[in-house]
Amino acid sequence: MIDKQTVDYINSKIDERRAEITMFMSRGTVEDYSEYQKLCGVIQGLGYAKELITDLAFKEEEDDE
Repeated sequence: MIDKQTVDYINSKIDERRAEITMFMSRGTVEDYSEYQKLCGVIQGLGYAKELITDLAFKEEEDDE
């Protein structure tokens, strides 16, 4: 069972990483298009992971009721 505090912690770490990558990209320091694509993929993957974690927590909460 995953508790709300754990979900919130994981989601905050995901948000922090997304913000770091976004800040890096916004500075214009991306070396080439390949690196840009990679970073976009990382951001998409983090978003997907956050969705999965949130959905899992919601499902467990529903099952407890």
